[in-house]
Amino acid sequence: MTVIGVIGCTALLVSAFGMYDGMSDLKEWEFNQINHYDSKLVIDEEASISQVNEVADEVNGDKIMESAIEIETDSAKKSGSLLVLNHTDLVTPTDYDWNRIKIADDEVSISQKMADMLGVGIGDTVKWHIMGSDKWIETKIDGIHADPTSQGLIMSSDKLEDLDLNYTPTSIVTAEHIDKNYSAIKTANSMKDMTSSWDELTEAMWLLIYILIFFASLLAVVVLYNLGLLSFTEIEREIATLKVLGFRTGALRKLLLTQNLWFTTVGFILGIPVGYYILKVMWESSGDSFYILPSISLMNLILTALITFSLSILVNLMFSRKIKNLDMVESLKGVE
Repeated sequence: MTVIGVIGCTALLVSAFGMYDGMSDLKEWEFNQINHYDSKLVIDEEASISQVNEVADEVNGDKIMESAIEIETDSAKKSGSLLVLNHTDLVTPTDYDWNRIKIADDEVSISQKMADMLGVGIGDTVKWHIMGSDKWIETKIDGIHADPTSQGLIMSSDKLEDLDLNYTPTSIVTAEHIDKNYSAIKTANSMKDMTSSWDELTEAMWLLIYILIFFASLLAVVVLYNLGLLSFTEIEREIATLKVLGFRTGALRKLLLTQNLWFTTVGFILGIPVGYYILKVMWESSGDSFYILPSISLMNLILTALITFSLSILVNLMFSRKIKNLDMVESLKGVE
């Protein structure tokens, strides 16, 4: 029971710290590894091509197209996004290891999570259409990229036009900080504003992480203390016998502590994969848009071990004080 209690404590701590690492990795991946612009200008739907080109030239920006799409295979149909890049270095697709990948002008890449949901891979064919349009396109998958927040297809403007679709820019991205108003621009978002919005959005997640850590610690204290008392009661007669034989209280407390630490070690080792599995299930249930790989940093794994073993030692010291006040006469009486 002690081992099971430690497994539960470790699993909750691994889940909590894994969520912390996952949210931190997602922010770093999305806002630093993929997107390198400082400002994103959302183009007004009524703006003309000449107006858009004029703004892009003035801010030294690159035009991109983003649109909602629906992708279908023989076995599934999912909603996703289409990203059309026009030879820009301000948005760089990556693989799941955050390594930058190159998507050729004549290639179409699908996100890893979308590929998993649809059950497709490189060389397979998918059908898709832009939301609001009845025109379905059949496309061969040439590559797979990974994105933490956007699942769908990425291609070049040349490839889009080869598929007989119009390239209509929806945003302008630039490395400059833009705070000027343009008639062709609906809104201007800076990277600082987007990261601030993300931090506000994830405040509830941080609260959940703190709650998990609290209840993991509470579980360890309550379970280990009660199991320690139960174990002490069961071996009370043996402890009294050892005291009569000359064993000092400190030696007996050390004996109980050693036993408890062995149980804690076994529970901690078994609890890590359990916590990792729980973390994986939690990320997989976060929705179709998010793609987060379960992981926990070495530092947080060490912190998990410190919390688990510290609580185990503290609880052991709490109930092992009873050895000093043990009534040896009562303990050594036969069962009547």
